[in-house]
Amino acid sequence: MKGAIIGDIIGSAFIDSDLSSVDFQLFKPASEFTDDTVLTLATAESVLTGKPYKQTLIDWTLKYPDQGYRNHFLVWAQKGGESDYVSEGDGAARRISPIGFAATSIEEAMREAKASTIITHNVPHRIEAAQASAVAIHMARNGATRKEIKAFVSVHFGYDLDIKVADWKNKIALGKALMTPVPPAIAAFLEASDFEEAIRLAIFIGGPSNTIASIAGALAQAYFKHIPKAFIKRALGRLTPDMEALMNEFETKYDIPVEANA
Repeated sequence: MKGAIIGDIIGSAFIDSDLSSVDFQLFKPASEFTDDTVLTLATAESVLTGKPYKQTLIDWTLKYPDQGYRNHFLVWAQKGGESDYVSEGDGAARRISPIGFAATSIEEAMREAKASTIITHNVPHRIEAAQASAVAIHMARNGATRKEIKAFVSVHFGYDLDIKVADWKNKIALGKALMTPVPPAIAAFLEASDFEEAIRLAIFIGGPSNTIASIAGALAQAYFKHIPKAFIKRALGRLTPDMEALMNEFETKYDIPVEANA
């Protein structure tokens, strides 16, 4: 889960940027956690405690109400989720990584991703995107090769994962809206040689860089099982104590390594 949060924090300073290369300063003074991090932690609390996904989403949103939510979502949370809500945002895939890490099977990852997603994004392609993200993370965590992950996600979700990072960047530069940030995030993961490169490639793509980097970061953590200590230190300095405590509790319970060979 640290990988998702680090991706969000780094990517937050580059939203809709058009970078000319992957050689850029990762952490900036403006780098901060966004709603992607808050809602990822909300999902993690549900996984840890069994609290309903809807309740933790509302609780964490109200605890951190100024992190960039869509206004309709914030109002929905402030009213206790009394009415139905279908977001027009980038989807629940950005908050789903705890499910991918904790799931004991592909079937569980699919089921729980859907259960979490329908609360705010009860639309078929948003549900499928969250499931694809959770399944890819689950597979990466449990020893699948990138070839196997690519094949499974391509077949089961119909994504064209032969599209490269450079092509995704061109699409966004031309103003083409993303149906979901999951395929470009997977592209960054597939082309990366380590965690840092996955983050750099994800942000290089442009568009909703924090969301793409968050998904790619979770995948990279699950697969490479290593995040540079400097990344963790600089990211944790931007979180609150309760966020850090929950993140560490989650990764301890599910035995998620992040610093091997650091």
